[in-house]
Amino acid sequence: MKTLMRKMLSAFMAIALMAPIAVASESAVAEESSVSYNVGYMSEYWYRGVHQSDSAVSFGADYEAGGFYLGTWWADVDSGLEHDYYAGYAFSAMGMDMYLGATGYYYTDNFDSDYEEINFGVAMGPIAIDHADGNYDGSSVTDTGYRFTSIALDLGVVGLPMTLTAGFWGGDSSLKGNVYTLDYATSVAGVDVGLQIGRNDDDITQGTRGASAVDTTFGVFSLGYSF
Repeated sequence: MKTLMRKMLSAFMAIALMAPIAVASESAVAEESSVSYNVGYMSEYWYRGVHQSDSAVSFGADYEAGGFYLGTWWADVDSGLEHDYYAGYAFSAMGMDMYLGATGYYYTDNFDSDYEEINFGVAMGPIAIDHADGNYDGSSVTDTGYRFTSIALDLGVVGLPMTLTAGFWGGDSSLKGNVYTLDYATSVAGVDVGLQIGRNDDDITQGTRGASAVDTTFGVFSLGYSF
């Protein structure tokens, strides 16, 4: 599965990361429309703690206007392409940045089911909470509803240039488990450079690596460029 927009850490174009809190805080005060594009590379592609591909190259495009946003994000996966589409509205209220939107994740070559979800989130100070409530196209599965909630803490409050995130799957479907990540991002000569260390638990949904991607620690190096 994939990401919304540029993520909280723009260097991680496809790690889910989490949802568009960065867009929420920026678009809410935007008065003019803008279009941007991004390209990226990940040494491994994990999304919400589930392994997607041994590596991935991505491309995305975003449109923002007065708090409204829409965009698309494409990446190569182990079999075929992932193509995502999202739209929503970001705003500020009561001293918090918020957003409400929808996302669809689709795949070529029968790599995975199609996923569609409603997303919302709130950020205040160093803490950001994101939630997704969705369904997937599982023709042989009765319960296809799922939820994913993440809580992110900007460790800049204690002098560390990193973000600590805990993510939790829930719902009636086979999507389940928890994941914890520590992210570092910087910019070198206009290129976003990121490093993520993650750990999922023994209940996480198996990805493309099967059992070897469950109850494991993983590391991801990423490069990204926006224009």
